Amino acid sequence: MKLLHTRILFLLLAVTASLTVLADGRWTLEKQDDELGIQVFTREVDGSDLKAFRGTMTLKSTLTAPVALIEDTRRAPEWMYNCKVVEIIEFLNPGEALSYMVTEAPWPVSDRDTIVHSLASQDKNSKVVRIDVHARTDVFPENDEYVRITQMQGFWSFAPAARAGMIDVIYEVHAEPNGGLPSWLANSVVVETPYHTLKNMQRLLQESQYQQAELAFIDNVD
Repeated sequence: MKLLHTRILFLLLAVTASLTVLADGRWTLEKQDDELGIQVFTREVDGSDLKAFRGTMTLKSTLTAPVALIEDTRRAPEWMYNCKVVEIIEFLNPGEALSYMVTEAPWPVSDRDTIVHSLASQDKNSKVVRIDVHARTDVFPENDEYVRITQMQGFWSFAPAARAGMIDVIYEVHAEPNGGLPSWLANSVVVETPYHTLKNMQRLLQESQYQQAELAFIDNVD
């Protein structure tokens, strides 16, 4: 998948209209925080009542830092929006894992749980790091306490930015929440989830334990 347009182009488009459709006619700008440099887009998905979301930002960081943060699942509730817990089920390979995630929903909607398969990879030439995620349904039986999300796919992308020492971040997901969601909640989730997740990621990535982290499967840009 091609990287998003440059941040300058985004700003120009944002001035044109409060809701901006990108050149491909699919993604619509829903939220923009100029101070933090965060933008959130949504698009319709054929056959689904819930839109896909895409959040973007550019920040000062190594390529390894956000991957190290994602792998540090004990801190997931601190930065992943409405996340109650993420527990590693099994590390399959370096950069590949199965995990169990519980997402909190406001009353009276039931909380959701998901079995997530994640796989990190890096392009040798561009140095772009990508973590693909999707829901698994063949690992654990459903828990009666939660509504199981059985359809979810998305990715994280971390790419060297034009400015040295900076990275471009993309966070994109589409899921079928199952169990029925009120329209007001469904519409807010696809905007607030990426916005607050990226906002919180910015804060935690400043910690030295992530900026100084080293992972054998990630090659940082010199």
